[in-house]
Amino acid sequence: MKYDFNQTINRENTRAVKYDFREKLFGSNEILPMWVADMDFASTPFLQEAIIERARHNVYGYTTYDKELLETVQSWLKERHQFDVSTDLISLSPGVIPSLHALVQSFTEEGDQIVIQPPVYPPFFSVVKEHNREIVENPLIEKDHHYEINFTQLEEQFKNGAKAFILCSPHNPVGRVWTQDEVQRMVDLCEKYDVYLFSDEIHADIIFSEGRHYPSETLSNNSESNKRIFTLMAPSKTFNIAGLQGSYVISPNQKSKEIFDKQLGRQGFVVLNTFAYTAMEAVYKHGEDWLEQLNEQLQENRDLVHRKLQESKTSVKAFDSEGTYLIWLDFRDTGLSHDEISRKLKEDAKVGLNDGKSFGDQGECFMRLNIASPSSVVEEAIDRIIQAFKK
Repeated sequence: MKYDFNQTINRENTRAVKYDFREKLFGSNEILPMWVADMDFASTPFLQEAIIERARHNVYGYTTYDKELLETVQSWLKERHQFDVSTDLISLSPGVIPSLHALVQSFTEEGDQIVIQPPVYPPFFSVVKEHNREIVENPLIEKDHHYEINFTQLEEQFKNGAKAFILCSPHNPVGRVWTQDEVQRMVDLCEKYDVYLFSDEIHADIIFSEGRHYPSETLSNNSESNKRIFTLMAPSKTFNIAGLQGSYVISPNQKSKEIFDKQLGRQGFVVLNTFAYTAMEAVYKHGEDWLEQLNEQLQENRDLVHRKLQESKTSVKAFDSEGTYLIWLDFRDTGLSHDEISRKLKEDAKVGLNDGKSFGDQGECFMRLNIASPSSVVEEAIDRIIQAFKK
């Protein structure tokens, strides 16, 4: 079946954060929103059919998961990522961020050092700070508009007593899909220095043709009892269902899972909403063909952004992206301050992007662009940016 990813869908007045929050965030509803990390595409029709069928029952009491749902997740991971997991080690959660909060509380103590790699997803900072843990930054190294990991510094930080490491794989916002060697080196260092690895792999399914995702757990050499790798995943980014709030965590062993589940319970997370279960099962059973076509469209959008910027010879540059639907835009050569860049985007281009500073100090004069929209919308956004910064 051929899916249409160039259909423009009006999301206004649906309480969509991306659209209905524009006035408050950018000061105008005329802003073209290219910020929040969700998609402007309709999800797979199998999902809509499954939700409508469940709604026909018209009773929405407490629901729970069953073995079939866990086996559906298990099958997806094995076929998509060659990640063979036990259903006994899967915990369901409303989202990756609540799971990170629970992991930090479960396996670290106040004052413990936790390593993150900025520029990185803003909640990584808050899940450390809000529990009185110490952030240790291992900034990514910029090289030829491409980012690499500073392994020398990372090992030194582990040697100095870091208790945990929060990994973003694939990386938001820079779009890196870590190679097998890079993931292996990070896993090896964690195991060498007994560091917990909380691996956020929510973007694992959105990979372009030149990349491949390697789940951290698949490269572990430790015995099950000694493993300290927790994998956080969800269908939410993959199938544009973040609003249904369903994710899962794969623990390294049963003892760790019990500790984690207990903390989730303390936070009040016991069951998901009815449609989260329905959605997770539907997309993982029937969504692979839709996903393949989605990735092709996103890669075309990425290439469109790079081509337009190169042809325009503007001072705005785009970093290489191997996955996710996020592009890291570099405005440093414009000669403008960060505030001037922000103002120009809002007032001249009238395009809403994620502020680079929210991803850490390394985001000075950077912005994040979401390309998960029809090509015509992406082209309009990049044309507006080019025109604004040509003046």
